[in-house]
Amino acid sequence: MKKQIHILEGMIILTVIFIFSLLTINFIHTIREQKFDSSYMWNINFTNLEVTKGSEDGTISLNDNAISLQVQFDKETEFYEFTLDVVNNGTLDAKIGEINLDVKNDKKILDYSLTYLDDKIIQKDDLLKAGEKKKIKVRIYYPVQKEKVYEALDLELMFNLNYISVI
Repeated sequence: MKKQIHILEGMIILTVIFIFSLLTINFIHTIREQKFDSSYMWNINFTNLEVTKGSEDGTISLNDNAISLQVQFDKETEFYEFTLDVVNNGTLDAKIGEINLDVKNDKKILDYSLTYLDDKIIQKDDLLKAGEKKKIKVRIYYPVQKEKVYEALDLELMFNLNYISVI
């Protein structure tokens, strides 16, 4: 009789382990198959690109949150400037985690600035609240120089703003 009770207890334990295993597998499968609801995230977009009047011709492209620009100047009075809106259409606040700048400027003469419209410099950890819009200004120009430069100068600029969550 004791042997039968031990066998019955063993069968009950094995059945419980089997049922918990099936429930665990079902739970893991359900989690993997669910779609992640990204509406509770930040959603950063660049919009409303406007080239400033008086700017020289340049080639600009806007992809996701990366902007690339190619421009050539022949005289010191030439410049290239544009503004654009960075918008957080998400439901969470975001901050700049990293600013990636790639500048190709062979002669190292041309200069650039990356600021907000009020001329405040864009920096890491700048906050963009949910639903907020900020205007960014990018300007490529000749800095004031002692010697005059009489040759065509090229500059390629690519920048990317990577946003992260605010904890």
